[in-house]
Amino acid sequence: MSKRILLKSRSEPAFYTLIGISCHLMDYRLIHLLNKEPGFNFSKEDDLKINGSAKKQVASFSLYSYRDEDQRNSYYLIANFSQDIVLIPEFKHTDFVLLIEGDFKKQKKETLLKAIRSIPKVLTAFEIKVTDIKNPESFLTDLEMHIIDIRKESKQKIKPIH
Repeated sequence: MSKRILLKSRSEPAFYTLIGISCHLMDYRLIHLLNKEPGFNFSKEDDLKINGSAKKQVASFSLYSYRDEDQRNSYYLIANFSQDIVLIPEFKHTDFVLLIEGDFKKQKKETLLKAIRSIPKVLTAFEIKVTDIKNPESFLTDLEMHIIDIRKESKQKIKPIH
């Protein structure tokens, strides 16, 4: 008779750092300055589409991404507004949300905040505590599913040469 061994799978929680950015810049201009100043390499992704609960319409939020392979962090800059809908209603004064996925040390976060604040026309940049958002799982799940779809599409476009 064969034995069944049950392994306890311990899933590590995802680490997220959220930074709110208030500025008088269009998304593409802010990305240009982020790519130049702190030295990122953001690229434009398909807009993040989320169903608006009140008006039953789909809202599109501008989305840019950057993957730092050395530090194993993924960065996503998301517009907080789409027409009349706010992605994170608790932070209506925030124009963009920079989501950093992965372990992000306090010293590195302070350096990044300082660099973002030094960009002309950026009014402020501050850390958003995930606990200050009523339903963070909602937009985090939507973002994660959207990124998975984007990655699937890009893999389908790349066909190996035989």
